[in-house]
Amino acid sequence: MRRHPRLAPFAALAAAALTALVPAGAASAQEDEREPVTGDIVVDEGLELRGTLGAEQWDTWANMLGLTPRGGEETLQVYCIDIRTELDHTSPYTEGDWESSGVANLEKVRWVLFNGYPNVTAEDLLATTDAESDADWDETGTARVAYAGTQAAVWHFTDGFKLDTDDAVIGGSDEQSAAVAAVYEYLTANAGRVPDPSEFYIELDGAEEASYADGRFGPYTIRSTAGPVELSAEGGTLVDAEGREVDMLEDGGQFAIVLDEGSEKITITAHGTYDLPVGRVFIADPTAEVEESNRVASQMLILAQPREADIPAEWAFALQLPEDEHPTESASEAAQPKLPTTGVNLTVVFAAGLALLIGGSTVMALAKRKSAAG
Repeated sequence: MRRHPRLAPFAALAAAALTALVPAGAASAQEDEREPVTGDIVVDEGLELRGTLGAEQWDTWANMLGLTPRGGEETLQVYCIDIRTELDHTSPYTEGDWESSGVANLEKVRWVLFNGYPNVTAEDLLATTDAESDADWDETGTARVAYAGTQAAVWHFTDGFKLDTDDAVIGGSDEQSAAVAAVYEYLTANAGRVPDPSEFYIELDGAEEASYADGRFGPYTIRSTAGPVELSAEGGTLVDAEGREVDMLEDGGQFAIVLDEGSEKITITAHGTYDLPVGRVFIADPTAEVEESNRVASQMLILAQPREADIPAEWAFALQLPEDEHPTESASEAAQPKLPTTGVNLTVVFAAGLALLIGGSTVMALAKRKSAAG
């Protein structure tokens, strides 16, 4: 009777191609070739806030800002990340990037966006912060309070703005001031670090420790910062410790491999999907045709609403039959990644694609592989 072969990770070939969330009829574009998203600013009335910048009294309006991408109908929520500069109403706004913007505290701003309004509804945000809402507030009034508190928190990290939490809203009610202050204090006190999209990864650990026993090769461990990972395999089956087939695992979840009869290789495909605030920076388009007398310094804005993003990964393994003819080599040694002709150990190679959909355009970037030491 034929014995089940032992699997040796010959090399985890990174065959995952970039994928894109492309709307029907739209063509995907390379990152360096696509046209940047351009849109028009929409301003709705907000609340005037009282605070300080350094030792200077700084009272400012937290108007509710939106961006309507050219060619689109949806207005996307944006926040100011440049409190000292006036908003440019004369020019369309176009995409920039964090690196060239020089904006401070990128990771904390991302956290505030993810945990503030509108990614958390106005009602839920006030409930989370234990802020009392006024029964007379309608949906718009509640949104103004949630937006103002979130905007103040964004300014705190980008510009050093400190809200006067004892009397936050100029000309507002006591309930408005208290609610804005509660949202601001919650977001600034709890702000963590939300990684840049390029830092999200899916990895497969365990190649060097895996062994072969009872018709299974493993265990392997999924490492993911992209949430639950969907798994599929060609040339074999992925099973858990009880032998049940596995098609999804969380970070730290383990599986073993059972090869198909006669199979000479196995390919494992992984796929993670998560929501992340886009965090795209927008500035007034310097190339727009505007009368020079009307051109003003550009207040920078950041897109707050989340967009779905994907990370796919694929690992291909060569097979190695049980090596009874090599009794000096242990099963764990045979399980380690190596080239048969040289014996050189290989690390598992990973490649992933990340696509973010913004206002009907596709933004593509490579996902950064987390190092083993990390």
